[in-house]
Amino acid sequence: MELLKLAWGFAQVGIGAFGGGISTLPLIRHILVENYRWLTLDGFNQVLALAQVTPGPIAVNAATFVGFQRAGFTGATVATLSVVGAPLLIVITVSALLKRGPEGSMERFRNALRPTVAALLTLAFLPLARTAFSGILPALLFAAGVGALRIRFFRENPPALFLLFGLAGFALF
Repeated sequence: MELLKLAWGFAQVGIGAFGGGISTLPLIRHILVENYRWLTLDGFNQVLALAQVTPGPIAVNAATFVGFQRAGFTGATVATLSVVGAPLLIVITVSALLKRGPEGSMERFRNALRPTVAALLTLAFLPLARTAFSGILPALLFAAGVGALRIRFFRENPPALFLLFGLAGFALF
C-alpha cells in the first residue's frame, strides 16, 4: 500500500512539474507535507537543502529521499521511477498526437504552456521573497542587483555579479 501511495504521489509531482526546478516547489511541498504528511515543513526544508547539494533535479532527489525513508530501496526506486515515468509517458503520448495534428500544433501547444510555467515560477518565488525581503537592507540589495544588471560589464560577466553580491552579503550579514 505504501508503494502505491509513493507511486501515485510522485506521479502527481512529475505530471504537475511544469517548468522544472524551483517552479515545482509549491507542488512538491503540497504533496509531501499537506497531502500525504510524509514530511513536516522543517523536514521538507531539509529535503530541499539536501536536494540542492546533490546532483539532479529537485523532484527526483526528493522522490529518492522520501521513497527510501518510507519504504527502503524499493520505495526509492518506485518513487523515482514514478516522478520521471509519468510525465515521460504523457510527453510521448502528447507528442505523438501533436505530430498527427495540423501544421504548427506543437508550437501552439508550447505557447499555451508558457503562462502556466510563469505562474508556477511566481508561486515558488513569492514565499521565498517574503522571507528574504523582510527588512529594508535585503530590499536595497535587490534593487542594487537589478541596477547592476543594467551595467554592461555585469551582463557580460555574471560570475562577477555573483562574486560582488556574495561579498556584499558576507559583509552585511
